[in-house]
Amino acid sequence: MLFLTPPLSMDAPPARYEVPQAPSTASPLPAVPRKLSAIPGVAVTYYDAVGKNIRELHDWLDKHGPRDPQTHKALPAKSSWSIGSSVKFTKTGGQCTLTGATVKFAATAQLPRLAPGQKLAPEIIGRWNAYVAALEDRQAALLGFAYDRLGEVRTAIMHSSCGTWQKAAAAAIDRLSKQQAQSFQADPKTQPKLLEPESTP
Repeated sequence: MLFLTPPLSMDAPPARYEVPQAPSTASPLPAVPRKLSAIPGVAVTYYDAVGKNIRELHDWLDKHGPRDPQTHKALPAKSSWSIGSSVKFTKTGGQCTLTGATVKFAATAQLPRLAPGQKLAPEIIGRWNAYVAALEDRQAALLGFAYDRLGEVRTAIMHSSCGTWQKAAAAAIDRLSKQQAQSFQADPKTQPKLLEPESTP
């Protein structure tokens, strides 16, 4: 027999120009950042950015970027994830025993891209590409943190019972969300920024 529960959704902790910072108590981040395409279950969408220079691009991001669900402030990029779960069980002599658990990860990420047809100076395009790469690295780290810990949710379910597995799954996902928020606190000194190209004399 099979029980299903709807996925529990979590927005990745958003903050403008943030990059992940792992405290000493958290698992270290990968030395080489992975891309969103390397994380199963992630759907990536893009929104166009328009501007002839860095300042105009900043203004566009502020007006048209995705919104923080809590503060409603514009973000350059955002992501969210959910974990669905189901269990298999057997009943013998009125006793229900869990025999298996399946968890499914689904996520979305939204990133900016330059609108087609714009003619920008090569140095501005270079700055933009580096900025977007840093934004993607952050969203991939956020989503990868949750994906890599699916086993914790599965273990919590299997250590519960037929009557409590949904609560156990929800509690494990809540713990995971809090661990993620703790591990990805902003450090203003290392936040990716879209900077003006250095002027040459």
